[in-house]
Amino acid sequence: MKTTTYPEIRWMKEVIQIAQIDDQICEFEWTLAPGGGVPEHLHLESDEYFTILEGEVTFRIDGKMIVAKLGDEVLVPKKTWHGIQNKSTSNIRCKVSYTPVADQGKFLHICAFLSKQNPNDKNLLFKAMYIQDRLDHKAFSTLHGWMKFAEGLMKGFFKVLAPVMGWNKLARQYVQQELNTPSPKTPGAARLFRS
Repeated sequence: MKTTTYPEIRWMKEVIQIAQIDDQICEFEWTLAPGGGVPEHLHLESDEYFTILEGEVTFRIDGKMIVAKLGDEVLVPKKTWHGIQNKSTSNIRCKVSYTPVADQGKFLHICAFLSKQNPNDKNLLFKAMYIQDRLDHKAFSTLHGWMKFAEGLMKGFFKVLAPVMGWNKLARQYVQQELNTPSPKTPGAARLFRS
């Protein structure tokens, strides 16, 4: 994968190394440790492409199990339920891309900002979800069943506690960085500064 200026994003058993984010594509290398997984979800706005670089990846796509190996390519069309697991004893590694980018790229950009602030932050994903909501970005993905219910509870919990935990300050820092960077301006920025 080409050189990047983005820091690694670590979350539980996942590591994401962003290669490119722009208006056309969001592309990254994704590593998942043994026993790790991503619950079933869908992306409303983007198709998701996987190229397997290492290991054996177990996908559940639209209710069907697929095992993909080195060199295999897997397309998950937008609005398709899918989940991923590493059932092996070694890491799996994939090149992943979203097209069109929609707000997945914005979410990963927030994650990279947070990772640069604190690479070992156990709350990184929660903070990113909070900032994403504050900026009125569309959700990165949609869960269902009890996972959707749990996500709703968690978001409610963080709306109450995030200001106390200093997450509004992080959100303002992120927006300030974006306003000072020569790129498209961050939607919702003015509202964040009024809060």
